[in-house]
Amino acid sequence: MTDVAASSRLAGRSPEARPNLQKPVNRLTAVIFVVLLAGGILFTAQSLYSDVTSAPGHTTTFLPFLLLGIALLVALGFEFVNGFHDTANAVATVIYTHSLAPHVAVVWSGLWTFLGVLVSSGAVAFGIISLLPVELILQVGSDAGFAMVFALLIAAILWNVGT
Repeated sequence: MTDVAASSRLAGRSPEARPNLQKPVNRLTAVIFVVLLAGGILFTAQSLYSDVTSAPGHTTTFLPFLLLGIALLVALGFEFVNGFHDTANAVATVIYTHSLAPHVAVVWSGLWTFLGVLVSSGAVAFGIISLLPVELILQVGSDAGFAMVFALLIAAILWNVGT
């Protein structure tokens, strides 16, 4: 039924009404993206450095901090993969029914996803953490703790890409 309604509605549209996804990216948009990305990377590096220098005690090796930085990059990779996975699921219906234009639907979904992160209580994250073994959580700096963190993140990325 929706196919009939959508096809009859599209019959009166001109081809120009659809977005042109083959055109190159605007130069200003690319520059703004690179500047925001570089700013985020610099802020993360500065925050990690200030946390390392203000940590109590003196560390003899920077391996735990290197692993922490790699875990942060893998976590950001997971967030990226999870973001496009969830956005694709969230906007598929409104794009298919032509309720919103694709660009508007993706921006709309991203806006509400970001707002959801800002106002969330973290109950889901704490629920997931409660499923983990307590002895590994208390020893996150150990080899077993890092292995657990990397295994969880990589498994989550593979699950999102696979589904």
